[in-house]
Amino acid sequence: MTSTPRTQPRQRGQPDPLRLMGRLSGRDRLILRTLADHHVLTTDQITDLAFDSLRAAQQRLVVLDRLGVVGRFRDRLPAGSQPWRYYLAPAGAAIIAAERGQPAPAPSKVRARAIALAASQRLPHLLGVNGFFTALAAAARTSAGTCALEQWWPERRCAAEYGELVRPDAYGVWRQHRRRVGFFLEHDQATEPTARAAAKLAGYADLAIAEDTPVVVLFWLPSPDREASLRPELERAAPRAVTVATATPTPGPASRPSVAAATRRPARLPGRPTTRTPTRQ
Repeated sequence: MTSTPRTQPRQRGQPDPLRLMGRLSGRDRLILRTLADHHVLTTDQITDLAFDSLRAAQQRLVVLDRLGVVGRFRDRLPAGSQPWRYYLAPAGAAIIAAERGQPAPAPSKVRARAIALAASQRLPHLLGVNGFFTALAAAARTSAGTCALEQWWPERRCAAEYGELVRPDAYGVWRQHRRRVGFFLEHDQATEPTARAAAKLAGYADLAIAEDTPVVVLFWLPSPDREASLRPELERAAPRAVTVATATPTPGPASRPSVAAATRRPARLPGRPTTRTPTRQ
């Protein structure tokens, strides 16, 4: 049975963005900017991004929802069985547009995007990608300045830059101490044959040739079994100019993806900061 997206009804007029600006903290604006760039985040992901506790995130998100700068939805399931998914509401979209010197989108267009997002078959994939990067953000926040997520590009920005050659799910730059690694993310959900997943490396080889620089690709996999089945295909397919890494979530509440667990030789990614690439494991 197909579930119906459950949203919070609004029984009020459109909030005035000008009045709301003075009620937003720097952390609130970080949340709004991230939603503008990456479309949707769960409560847990926003906690990772900007809060020290789930309870503090929940309390503030309720306020932001009531102010009308974010909206939220979830499937019609038993209460508490699925976290809220947050998106940028019309007032929040207007504030971020003003901050970036862009025209404010029509409220009807913002609502239509939210409905399309809630109904999208790609929503789990998008949440998986965003969960990877917000976990990195949490690791950086708690590292006492030794780590940083310096860049996080969404799929559409990657497509605009590299779409003729590759279509990664995201691009990131992770710094740990003095080492920096830039990488393209392939978020794998085990929905395609391993040979087809490995065949994506041909496009990255073309990119490495076009940019005359090595390329790093991280395959984020759902399980150790998928990793074990995919790695032989990747090893056979990996061109010399493409460094391939694989990783899976670590069980447990404190798990965080580790992009730079192993680093060796320096490289420079196209148009990005100097990086060090993870070795094949």
